Amino acid sequence: MANDAGPDDLQAKIAAIRAAFLEQLPARIATMEAAAAAPGGAAELVRLAHSLAGSGGTFGIDALTDVARAVEAAARARLDGQDAGPVLAEGLARLRAVAEEAVRSGPLPPEAEGPRGDRGQRIYLLEDDAEQAGWLASQLRPYGYEVTPYLEPAPFAAAVREGRPDVLLVDVACGGDLLAGPDTVSVLASEDGGAPPAIFLSARGDFQARLQAVRAGGAGYVAKPPDIAQLVDQLDVLTGRAEPVPFRILVVDDDRLLGAGYVLGLERRGMVARLVTDPALALDAIRDFNPDLVVTDVMMPGCSGFELAAVLRQFDGLLALPIVFLTGDAETGARRHALDLGADAYLVKPISLAELADQVQARARRARQLRTLMIRDSLTGVLNHAMVQEHLRTEVARAQRDGAPLSFAMIDLDHFKSVNDTHGHAVGDRVLKSMARMLQQQLRRTDLVGRYGGEEFAVLMLRTRAADAKRRLDLLREGFGELTLIGRHPFRVTFSAGVAELLPGEDARRLAQAADAALYAAKAGGRDRIELRAAGSPSSTG
Repeated sequence: MANDAGPDDLQAKIAAIRAAFLEQLPARIATMEAAAAAPGGAAELVRLAHSLAGSGGTFGIDALTDVARAVEAAARARLDGQDAGPVLAEGLARLRAVAEEAVRSGPLPPEAEGPRGDRGQRIYLLEDDAEQAGWLASQLRPYGYEVTPYLEPAPFAAAVREGRPDVLLVDVACGGDLLAGPDTVSVLASEDGGAPPAIFLSARGDFQARLQAVRAGGAGYVAKPPDIAQLVDQLDVLTGRAEPVPFRILVVDDDRLLGAGYVLGLERRGMVARLVTDPALALDAIRDFNPDLVVTDVMMPGCSGFELAAVLRQFDGLLALPIVFLTGDAETGARRHALDLGADAYLVKPISLAELADQVQARARRARQLRTLMIRDSLTGVLNHAMVQEHLRTEVARAQRDGAPLSFAMIDLDHFKSVNDTHGHAVGDRVLKSMARMLQQQLRRTDLVGRYGGEEFAVLMLRTRAADAKRRLDLLREGFGELTLIGRHPFRVTFSAGVAELLPGEDARRLAQAADAALYAAKAGGRDRIELRAAGSPSSTG
């Protein structure tokens, strides 16, 4: 399911699923009654009661969970040869009564929403040097930040009260007053609503200046002239842009209504979730959906959650995939079995949608952090060479199968050796980080960015024609060329790129060769330009 709906829409969908659950409840109870009356139906009754017990609490009907558990216990007693007929009859009657009461009680009140991490980009700058303020605004604009400068504390404070920007950039010694910046932020913080997070800028690096910034509640401190890459790093964290990609969660549950409820609960927290009701289809779904984490019910007909996990662990590429088990069984033996299969969590039903989202989000975040260490370039944070190649092969195969357009770009920083020779390798590293950060921020979330090696980067643009890819990269090239970088003296760097669109029948190797040939043409043509694949360049027939 796609995460396109707003919180009100998702809440309405959850309410609709609960209503559908209540509507189906009499039929489910009738099925349980039939199993109780049938010879040898105790095992089926255990399964049905167990499933119902897990559903009740999730849909806000705790009494249903309690009664269903009592019915499950009586059914297990019958399996052991005991006479549990009267207890079962009483339990099933109580289930009907609880269901009728739930229908009469109406919809549940909406659950409180956690922070959604909206991506703010508005910055108010307090800087009394107009030339410095204009330069800083021009350097942050290519990264997607709009900076409004103010030269004096009073109009700056008034604008903050009225406009509520996302971040404040504040010169510590505005107008020569060593406390003007911290004092202004302190006053704003003391008022109703407080102050947005503030990053202080200062030519001073001494302890007292930094202490004043801390006492004013500063969220960051950057020395002047600011290292733009370092400043953007801090802004990304404060505006919630540091983790732009939502977690992808695969839910495996044979109960379609309950599983749909889980999916909506996760989507309400900003994740992207997909439901699979047949465990046999989970492997294909994982390959297609590429989830960060799998949530699976334990008790499912045909294949239990434990058996599904054992199958997944047979594949080397899925050994690190986090698995969260959902079950009504709290016994120690079951927990131990889950741990033996590499479970990340063993959650006992019933579980509220909010609690499930909390548990899943925390584990998905940790898993992504660990995975990032393995697949990301340690300097720039973009995909490493091996992962670029893997994604290229995967997406080329997918695009050929679906008939969708796909473009691949190779990017090379112009005259990068002279940057290292003139300014040193530390400055060269900052240039590489600036290039990677701009690629990540200015391209789409679906575009895959990697470091191909040295000063070369690669971009895989899904469902994109070559002309559109060139247009996007040209805009980025112009913005990057405007950046003033700080080394032994201020300087600028440009880049060249080659773009190739996937041809019918072409494989990943030939597509990469075509992009590389286009890059060579851009460099031969004078650099600081984008070139498309030329006619007769490597292709499936070349």
